[in-house]
Amino acid sequence: MSPKPLQIGVMLEAVQLSDIMGIDILGSCSKAYITASLAFGAIPATFADLAPEITFHYIASSLEPSFVTPSLHFLPTQTYDSCPQDLDILLVGGPLPDHRPAAANKFLKEASEKTEVIMSVCTGGMWLADAGVLKGKKATANREVLEILRKTHPEVEWRDERWVVDGKFRTAGGAGCGVDMVVEYVKQMFDERVVDVALMSFRE
Repeated sequence: MSPKPLQIGVMLEAVQLSDIMGIDILGSCSKAYITASLAFGAIPATFADLAPEITFHYIASSLEPSFVTPSLHFLPTQTYDSCPQDLDILLVGGPLPDHRPAAANKFLKEASEKTEVIMSVCTGGMWLADAGVLKGKKATANREVLEILRKTHPEVEWRDERWVVDGKFRTAGGAGCGVDMVVEYVKQMFDERVVDVALMSFRE
């Protein structure tokens, strides 16, 4: 029996591209990627049945091309108003503090009630806190902003750790920490044979 399909939302408007690299690891665990990998002849065809169908929702303020550093533009597939809120995973990258669209904060508040797992990387943890969804939670963010966050958001228990798991929230420090956090997550949640194939291109 194939695993259930997954819906993954990605908030990458105005973020650093490295913050959301973990989506490539998640995508490499999908049925589409595993099926395509069969062409190399190195894995059994039955592996495709072990991987879930994954739909990615790339979210921004509009469906017009949206900015990501460094000088890259992506084409969103959902706006904050149209994206499903009952996602399996929501990955939040880290924009600068002046990027806080009201529709994005509204989406975060509503999706945090319905989404199974919410991940943030770098200052994505600051974005979650600004949206008011981390109250009473343990969390982390980029180490350079932790002291600021302890003053501006004392309702959150900020920890100087590579990543922190508290219920549905998985918050990571810098971009490299975010990649390792996603690797740890897929090892826990996906079939180990699928994960082994997915991580082949990430090994030295």
